[in-house]
Amino acid sequence: MVDLPGIIETERLVLRCYGSEDAAGILELVQQNRAQLIREFAQLASLQTVEAAISFTAEKQEQWKGRKTFCYGIWGKQIKKQTGQIQVKNIAWDVPAAELGYFIDSSSQRHGYASESVRGILRLLFEDLEFQRIFVRILPSNSGSFSLAKKLGFQEEGLHRKAFRCGFGELHDLHYLSLTVEDYRRQCAR
Repeated sequence: MVDLPGIIETERLVLRCYGSEDAAGILELVQQNRAQLIREFAQLASLQTVEAAISFTAEKQEQWKGRKTFCYGIWGKQIKKQTGQIQVKNIAWDVPAAELGYFIDSSSQRHGYASESVRGILRLLFEDLEFQRIFVRILPSNSGSFSLAKKLGFQEEGLHRKAFRCGFGELHDLHYLSLTVEDYRRQCAR
């Protein structure tokens, strides 16, 4: 059985599995980004107390142990502050394939941290763990994430209408994009 490592390092970032010691930092990140998170990351946006954040980290650790979801906090090496989160979820181990979900703190956006985080995860999944397919689901209003996925070589698979209920209770369409191992290799060859 293959597991993802607890720590992944990129040039400027450290992606690390959450521990209970991260609860205060997670809560601070949520408080600074709650308006941004409600629509797409309702569970995270709902965190209001350190106790709730501790429960969140415990849940993510259980999902990790069960090999269902691998949730990483993203920290900058220089700034030592949590700057986001990235998850490998909805894993089909028999393929293997998975979905990525990620967000970056609003004060850290437009610095390439999302690209660097996603590339680090893709390198691990495709090169080390021999995944065959990674997909993302993106709200049509999230043009930044859509552009990032296209830049990284993800191919559009279609628009799923009324497929996601956001934290406000509204139904939204979702763009599905995927990257196969062959797409990844072609992208790396450029």
